[in-house]
Amino acid sequence: MIANPKIETMNRAQLEAFQLEALIKRVEWASEKSGYYQRAFEEAGVTPGDIKTLADIAKLPFMERSVLKETSIFDMLTLPLSGVLRISRQGDAETFIKMYTSGDIARQLEMMTRVLVAYGINDTTVVGLLGEASDSRLMDVQYALEGMGASVMLMGSNMDNIVELMTSCHVDVLISDFRLVTQLIVKLQANGENAQDLYLPTIVCLEETLHNPMRAYLERRMNVNTNTVYNSPGFGCAGIMYQCPVDKGFHIQEDFFYPEIVEFGGSQVITEPHRVGELVLTSLSNEAMPIFRLRTGHAVLRLDGECKCGRTMMRVAEPTEYEGAVSH
Repeated sequence: MIANPKIETMNRAQLEAFQLEALIKRVEWASEKSGYYQRAFEEAGVTPGDIKTLADIAKLPFMERSVLKETSIFDMLTLPLSGVLRISRQGDAETFIKMYTSGDIARQLEMMTRVLVAYGINDTTVVGLLGEASDSRLMDVQYALEGMGASVMLMGSNMDNIVELMTSCHVDVLISDFRLVTQLIVKLQANGENAQDLYLPTIVCLEETLHNPMRAYLERRMNVNTNTVYNSPGFGCAGIMYQCPVDKGFHIQEDFFYPEIVEFGGSQVITEPHRVGELVLTSLSNEAMPIFRLRTGHAVLRLDGECKCGRTMMRVAEPTEYEGAVSH
């Protein structure tokens, strides 16, 4: 199933025209409204008028995660607090405070709805949300599910309560992360129960990386299918990338984020498929806190060719899960 065929199956020429228009608008917005980017663009010697093609994104400076972490959120913010609808702290290993406009949240719900539909969730599905609602990314999942009409079970993170809910009410899909799901398995075992007795067919894990070694363990231990959704603390949203439901690799939601693959430690953009580099992402629609060319630190390679699912958005793979990768 595809939630938004017009966008998710758009041909490359149309998509690139859409991306260029969005990029120009976002650079103009940040140059006018963000104190940080006013200085960064001036130091790089770039103006909004210099962005005439998508290739011109290379004129913009990279954003390092360490710099993003150290920069004042008010220096990044492009509007007064009266225009901010939500504030949230993001991340586990690295933490960031993120702010959102109503438009930012609406776009995040659109991204997440596409992900949920891709995994077969609909208005007949019972979905358990395992985790703290204070995480803005999990809130987006909840609102997207409720907008679709799915039944949502709010489970929190208290394992005693979770086990009671899981054993009393049937859940079709569990959405969480690998760490909390592993804790659930341990708790069930301590209670003398078998995780496979839950008859849980699908788990969707929101992860800050593209590869988690616990995935194979969970699939074997619970006899369950798992799907990984990229949960970005730097951008403060989930669903930028998600595991294709029928093929290898992750689809990138390119109408909202422009992807580049660059050499680690360098600035050269890698254009060859199946060659490993660092994933760099640019937000094309974020209003409150736009970010250009964020070096994610994730090693990926581009996958070419049509995807069996019918989506035309760019696919990337995590090298350890893809045979035939050429590392450089």
